[in-house]
Amino acid sequence: MKHLHFVGIGGARLSGLAKLYFDRGCKITGSDSQESRVIRNMAQKGIQISYGHNASNINGADLVVYTNAVGPDNPEVLEAKRLGIPLIEGAELLGELMAEIGKGIAIAGTHGKTTTSAMTALILVEGGLDPTVLIGGELNQFQGNHRTGKTPYMVVEACEFKRSFLNLKPSVELITNIDWDHPDCFPTLDDVIKTFSDFVSLLPADGVLVTWGDDPNAFRLGKAYSGKYISFGCQEHFDWQIKNIRPVVPIGVTAELFYHGKSQGELTLKVPGRHNLLNATGAIALASELGIDVDCALKTLSSFTGVQRRFEMKGEYQGALIVDDYAHHPSAIRTTLAAARQVFKGRIWCVFQPHLFSRTKFLLQEFASSFGDADICVLADIYPAREIDPGDISSKDLAAVAKKHHQDVRYLGGFDKIYEHLCQNVQPGDLVITMGAGDVWKIGERLIKEGIKSSF
Repeated sequence: MKHLHFVGIGGARLSGLAKLYFDRGCKITGSDSQESRVIRNMAQKGIQISYGHNASNINGADLVVYTNAVGPDNPEVLEAKRLGIPLIEGAELLGELMAEIGKGIAIAGTHGKTTTSAMTALILVEGGLDPTVLIGGELNQFQGNHRTGKTPYMVVEACEFKRSFLNLKPSVELITNIDWDHPDCFPTLDDVIKTFSDFVSLLPADGVLVTWGDDPNAFRLGKAYSGKYISFGCQEHFDWQIKNIRPVVPIGVTAELFYHGKSQGELTLKVPGRHNLLNATGAIALASELGIDVDCALKTLSSFTGVQRRFEMKGEYQGALIVDDYAHHPSAIRTTLAAARQVFKGRIWCVFQPHLFSRTKFLLQEFASSFGDADICVLADIYPAREIDPGDISSKDLAAVAKKHHQDVRYLGGFDKIYEHLCQNVQPGDLVITMGAGDVWKIGERLIKEGIKSSF
């Protein structure tokens, strides 16, 4: 039995890989700096977890897998090098697994790739293709972020951070959009576009590329691609098109779907927003290319309730609805709040926790003007993730600039103060969206627990 040790096993990619290889009969161990629900679930499966990074954790390992978030001086990585144990980054291992399984389907984009990957995976499952799946979010139908299938199909969420998706081995690609993000590794938008172009070049001669046509950067890559290209969006000259977008009570959305100008029926979702209709259209376009009937895809998506942390309805606090969302880029914030405003008529609170000092600094003006559809914007301190505070940017700075664009911006800093403020000011009929890629969701869960307690 091969023994794989994962350094940073709690991350989205490594946790999924660990579970996939566990399903394949390997012995799996791992380490992480802190406990999480994902790690607890793995431990319940029989995966041995160590908290903290220590050289002795890799004892007996045949292969050590690490995440990009781990620094080069990690003691487990250094010990693997010293002992001559093979060492591989998670994206490289994922690429090897894709090649081994056979027909890799890689779904990329600055925004929407997790939801689109989930939609695509569910359609393929319902369509009988029995895929292996690894996505960046938790999906209730899979009870996690992975699924082990028995066919050559593999659906993978492909992340551009540190160009890691260039390690993959796809035969089909879907690109939702291309925007400037991760300024710590992409100095300009042109760098991002070049990296996505390199991603497209991974496709074989008989490969298939699907992109959102309304995004000019993604559309240009599609038109330049020498293999089979499929476009989707809101314009009539695209292969797949949606028209007549309308909200559906309580928070859904619907549109008419067309393929080469011919109606394919109504595309109706239980999740809000034009962006989710576009994600769904891309998933349908890809699945159709793999031979799945459109009616099957439409039926599957009609019951799709979303991925955890993507406009996830969590509960209530004294008559106010609590929703959590992963949006952490200005474009995603605008899109999410616009979707909320389309279906919600009460006051909208956006409790936003910026993610990374570098992203906040370089996209400061864009962040400041992205909260327009919220009635009240509450800012938490920046979530540092892998970064150290440089001392030249803070949420207080963001609040000062955001006040030039928004009438009600409140910088409150720590979670305790935000929680107390919400307890005192949220009213029945309000919508509270905790937003960001960090741990801001904890505020919403605390409100829900307090609401349950006070109802007795």
